[in-house]
Amino acid sequence: MAKALATHEMLEVHELLIFKTSCVTKAMAMRELVKDEDLRKIIDEDIQESTKAIEDLRSILEKQQ
Repeated sequence: MAKALATHEMLEVHELLIFKTSCVTKAMAMRELVKDEDLRKIIDEDIQESTKAIEDLRSILEKQQ
């Protein structure tokens, strides 16, 4: 069984979750302005990876409750 996170660790995970959510929001907004296909692919990959990170961080927080 996983060890419980300390309060400061939970806060850090929550901080990361907020940061990643902000990054995805910004990337999605900027994606609409990008004309270059290579750059758009990079942004799409970043959105996918960040979305996965958000899911993982949420899972960590849910397990702690």
